[in-house]
Amino acid sequence: MAANQRHARECSHLPRAGWSDWELAMAPVPLGFEPRGPNQGLIRSGIRNALSLQFGIYEWRAKGTLRGQPNHVVYLGSTCTVKPGALRGRILQYCTNGSHKQDLINDALGKSYELWVRVKIVEGRNPSRENAEAMENALLNRYDYAWNTRINGQIRYILP
Repeated sequence: MAANQRHARECSHLPRAGWSDWELAMAPVPLGFEPRGPNQGLIRSGIRNALSLQFGIYEWRAKGTLRGQPNHVVYLGSTCTVKPGALRGRILQYCTNGSHKQDLINDALGKSYELWVRVKIVEGRNPSRENAEAMENALLNRYDYAWNTRINGQIRYILP
């Protein structure tokens, strides 16, 4: 593959190795969920305890609940602090206030998409934020994630 040729992540398959199972994090309708905020969908209460890892990367997937809606991986991120449980804390930021993707998350929930998350931890003797960022950069250099702007340049609106 040429240096600048990247594949759209929603059309690509990543090997399962090292990734957690997908966890349902947010949904547009109540199924034992709690409100995120006015007109902002709902968060699955159990997601608070689902992830307790410190360093790693995460992917968000928008899964259509209506006939004909796609199931796309849309975003990639990494832990940005060294606090214990930083990965869980980062995921909860997206679940509760949307972090810097609030408009995209609310748009997806408003269009009846569920939002799922999975993580891949940094392994080795000295896992660090830098290792997580290197894992993230390697994937961003290979794939174009619709909701990422770093390396991609702009957001792609792919959810009908």
